[in-house]
Amino acid sequence: MSTTGSPASASEMIAVSGSTTLLNLNMSNVTKLTASNFLMWGRQVRALLDGYDLVGYLDGSVTAPPPTITTEGVVTTNDAYVLWKRQDKLIFSALLGAISVSVQSLLSKANTTAEIWETLTSTYANPSRSHVQQLRQQLKLWKKGTKAIDVYFQGLTTKFDQLALLGKPLEHDEQIEFILEGLTDDYKKVVDQIEGRDKSPSLTEVYEKLLHQENKLAAQTESSPSLPVTANVANYRGNNNNNNARNHGRQNNRGSNGNETSA
Repeated sequence: MSTTGSPASASEMIAVSGSTTLLNLNMSNVTKLTASNFLMWGRQVRALLDGYDLVGYLDGSVTAPPPTITTEGVVTTNDAYVLWKRQDKLIFSALLGAISVSVQSLLSKANTTAEIWETLTSTYANPSRSHVQQLRQQLKLWKKGTKAIDVYFQGLTTKFDQLALLGKPLEHDEQIEFILEGLTDDYKKVVDQIEGRDKSPSLTEVYEKLLHQENKLAAQTESSPSLPVTANVANYRGNNNNNNARNHGRQNNRGSNGNETSA
């Protein structure tokens, strides 16, 4: 195959013969695939391969030529197959490098780029009823707790995207409900504002409101004295009151004794 104009920083051109070259892809900038980010990972990989006109190796549309050719009864190696195999193995290797070790175990039987893609798609983009129910259950159990808003929000939107990939997207209002239901009481003001609106805000607007509230809470925490200091102040005041009471009692006793003597 022939590939031209590829940036040296993103790939390495391997000359084979004449105008024929192979492309050794560099996927170091591709986010590692985990069990929860197949949607965005897949988009990155497809965009990269499509940019180099290699996406056919991924989806299987570029099929393997016959390994051999028979001409007048003579069997010879098919050069087109050799080139296909070499290019496929280069992509295969690059893909494995962009997949986390915990996921690589799923690919022990995959021998081609297309088999890797098929295995991952059937595993993480399988629209089975049980898979959909599992994702919805994970949404119900995902709570803000002590998580930062960034982490909490991303955990939900990732599941929203996965359901959409499976052909079971959530309605916008249902997504808003999942976001609001998992928040702590510190965000009740924001929840009340959103629920009081006639039209649901966008996810971006909800995210910005939650971030704003998070920043306000952080500022309040920084401006408030810590509990140990407050406790020390209370103890100090209590000790002063006790000392004053004891001193006042001694003065009264001395005054009472003096009156008895003068009488």
